[in-house]
Amino acid sequence: MSNSTKTLHVGDRAPGFTLQSGQGKVSLSDYQGKKNVVLLFYPLAWTPV
Repeated sequence: MSNSTKTLHVGDRAPGFTLQSGQGKVSLSDYQGKKNVVLLFYPLAWTPV
């Protein structure tokens, strides 16, 4: 797993990625061709802050 960081700017294409969700793995490529994709990250109630 890579921990590299890249600064994104308005208008940049999002880099491809896969994350573990509550329903399994989800990849940005799963939404290819969709007009808009919104990502929302929030901590679970039982996770440390």
